[in-house]
Amino acid sequence: MSPHSSHREGNTDIPLDVIELIMEELAKDDDMEALKSSSLACSFFRSICQQHIFASIKFDFSKPPFEYPLASRFRRLADRKPSIARYVRILQYIDVVDSKREAPVLRRFSHVKFFTLAFDVEDPSPLNPDPPPQDWNRTTVSLQTSFCSFIQANNITRLYLCNIENFPKSLLLHIPTLSLLSIYRVTLADSPPPFTFIGKQVTPRLSILNAQLGEDLPTIRDLLGSGSAESSSMVNLSHLKQFIARTRDQPAAMEIIGQVLKATESIEKLMLSGNYPELNCVGKIASALSPSSLQTLKMIGLSPLLESSDADPYLNLTKELEEISGRNVLEEIVFDIAIPADRDYTPDPGQWAQLDVALSMADGFPLLRHVKITISLYCYCHLGHQEILRKMWDIGRNGFPRLVAAGQVDFIFNAQIELL
Repeated sequence: MSPHSSHREGNTDIPLDVIELIMEELAKDDDMEALKSSSLACSFFRSICQQHIFASIKFDFSKPPFEYPLASRFRRLADRKPSIARYVRILQYIDVVDSKREAPVLRRFSHVKFFTLAFDVEDPSPLNPDPPPQDWNRTTVSLQTSFCSFIQANNITRLYLCNIENFPKSLLLHIPTLSLLSIYRVTLADSPPPFTFIGKQVTPRLSILNAQLGEDLPTIRDLLGSGSAESSSMVNLSHLKQFIARTRDQPAAMEIIGQVLKATESIEKLMLSGNYPELNCVGKIASALSPSSLQTLKMIGLSPLLESSDADPYLNLTKELEEISGRNVLEEIVFDIAIPADRDYTPDPGQWAQLDVALSMADGFPLLRHVKITISLYCYCHLGHQEILRKMWDIGRNGFPRLVAAGQVDFIFNAQIELL
């Protein structure tokens, strides 16, 4: 488009780049109604608005009415104008494994960057809202081949997999542009894809890895190439920037976290959540960080669930911070701590003060600028929990004198009651 192109509205020439900027702002605000109304003005407006209206599409064939209204409208338009599929950049596809409905719709797309593949069940039990992972091997050949064709035709940079059992791990080697992988309740298998790909296999280089280290623990082992003696890595983690891990009832979780950290040379953001003792940082973080990662790690986030007064509120992260004192570039540390208020939890001021001591070591954390602690007391009723809330606020006011006095760090403390 010429920089001097314009659109005539009445007697006024409006530069086209100004119109496009206006539509971009409407899209940022997720103002679909304004975009739809604007698309009715003229064919040029319609073309610009459709790029934003159909930038993100969700197909959910797992439950009635089996399709979101926008997705239904998109399919009707795409039947008349197939080129409209090139506007879609974000696509979510949710189905049941034995569905025979709409798998070929995936073949329409060629410009998708972010893709979600998830399986559900048509009639989930109200007593078990999380259905068991659905077996990829039970999906129709149409879905399997359509999916393979889809990843061949699109340059996927972000892949979200959810609730899939026996997903062929070799498929990852046909997504060379992949930079973010998020898995939730996923297992991998060595089965070959039912599709002949064009081009050679390439190990994707991840920048972001997001996983739940409970049910997904074997999956991470497979990705790292440590599931068996003959296995090889399915992803390259040497340039991993962000690692987000949630642990649940898995004693080996910290071992995997350490392996992931050892595999990268440039980690910038580490976020961990879980409960003690599965999530216990002592001896697992500092020793796993390479000298180069120590010079790139800028943010650590920890979200522990404290179920007893004996558990260290920071899950021994303070000991790891002491280990890297004086040789780090940390800028931000965030704690989001959950405490069941119906438990007999008695906060120990000495335990909570560990963080103040660790972060106040001379020249220990020269670039640290932000420390935030949020404590959420979960309960079914506000009544009867004001005393523990008051004690937590006393810790916030009195437990971090060095951090507050230094003035170098923006220290934020908050304690609140959250209703379940």
